[in-house]
Amino acid sequence: MKMNIKNLSAALALTVMGLASCKKALDIPPRTSLDAGLALTSRAGMEAAVNSVYSVLKGLRQYGRDHFAVPEALSDNTFANGRSNRLINENRNLNLANMVNWQTSYGAINEINLNLAAIDKVPDASDADRQRWRGELSFLRALYYFDLVKNYAYIPTYVVASQNKGGVVLVLEGFDNAEAAVNFRPKRATIAECYAQIMTDLRTAIANLSASNKGRNFASRHAALALGSRVALYEGQWQRADSFATAAITLAGGIGAMTNTSNYVAGWRAADHPEGIFQVWYATLAENLGVNESLAATHTTLSAPGALNSPRQGQGDLMPSAPLLTDLGISGVAANLVGPAGTPPTLTYSNDIRNRLFEWGVNAAGRYVECTKWMGKNGNPNWDNSVVLRWPELYLNRAEARYHLGNEAGAYADLNIIRAARYVGFTAPATPDFSGQALLDEILRQRNLEFAMEGHRWFDLKRYGRTIVKTNPAVNLPPTDFRILPRIPLNEIEGNPNMEQNFGY
Repeated sequence: MKMNIKNLSAALALTVMGLASCKKALDIPPRTSLDAGLALTSRAGMEAAVNSVYSVLKGLRQYGRDHFAVPEALSDNTFANGRSNRLINENRNLNLANMVNWQTSYGAINEINLNLAAIDKVPDASDADRQRWRGELSFLRALYYFDLVKNYAYIPTYVVASQNKGGVVLVLEGFDNAEAAVNFRPKRATIAECYAQIMTDLRTAIANLSASNKGRNFASRHAALALGSRVALYEGQWQRADSFATAAITLAGGIGAMTNTSNYVAGWRAADHPEGIFQVWYATLAENLGVNESLAATHTTLSAPGALNSPRQGQGDLMPSAPLLTDLGISGVAANLVGPAGTPPTLTYSNDIRNRLFEWGVNAAGRYVECTKWMGKNGNPNWDNSVVLRWPELYLNRAEARYHLGNEAGAYADLNIIRAARYVGFTAPATPDFSGQALLDEILRQRNLEFAMEGHRWFDLKRYGRTIVKTNPAVNLPPTDFRILPRIPLNEIEGNPNMEQNFGY
């Protein structure tokens, strides 16, 4: 029987089919088309099944593009230039449906659940194998659930109580029977229950993984601590966020390190970003998403940094807004943000090294200043790894948490670690130049400058309940607007009386 993945139950049902052969690392399809009975009865099969769950993250609707680009389109950081008509509705805050793929995510979660249940039944696995699989799968389930709940539900630090319909569906047991899966009629867990489960999984990952495991392409204790600091921050658990960030910063044998003003740009040009703690790894050139929808193609028309007179490579659909360019310390751009067809005006850059990753693009019905963060992997376009967790976030998470804990001195010290690493010639003032609300505002401003175009801004505005204000397009979106949350896919609502739709849809 051939089934279409129309809803959660069908997505779960489809993952009961099995693994016919084992492929290398992440270069295998998710087990929506494989035989679970074969996959989970040998060490090699289990390794392939675990890697299959990583592979789902590479998709367009996951970390291939949408986890980064769609939140930026929704926020005040960008405008969609209409060059290919992509991301226009998202930029106008008219369509939040593509923020994260519900069906694909739950298909991956079902794979995880099946794998977890099979770990102790693999006859040729060692205790070390079982421990590592349990840690990696728990981390991945935490990541999938966090991405679902932060998108489809309110973030605990700012909830509109009268509009709150809860979190997302928590499924912790795998379906290996299509009939049972299709008859599954779940309801949404509360937001608190979702975050509690995410933290449970992360603690399991921390307990079962070594500091670096197999490096940044895979889950590790370091990655679980880093993700834990982010989850706790979103949850408003400030002491936990501080503790997780500190544990990640001080972890012996961890992954990566902070860059500084001398090697920051080079870090983005490397195949593996040196600050990366966890990344979605594109193992072969054939996996790149191409000149239309990859991260590089979405953000720039350039074939290489500085190649503004070469043929256009990508679409360059999503451009930095005027306020973001100003905040980055870039001047010389016309008010309409469009450069002339000939030689564009010379841009002036401040001493913030992060602005060196923004430059004029190729003339294609008007030049724009574009982001070149994803142009580094081995010189091949549209093939960069997607860095999910980077070192600067540890200090920014801790700074924000310490501010809320009343530890302004600690928050300011972490802020200065970021400023020293990003501003050429920075020297910490003898007397702190930020305190009180201004200190928090500067921490959040540095967070936006650090992660511009990486998908953080929308969620930072959402978790503080701040109005989204845009001039291009002209959109004001207060935090009580129902469009802050996306619509639950209609196929999840139809035929399931237990599933509640988000408010306003």
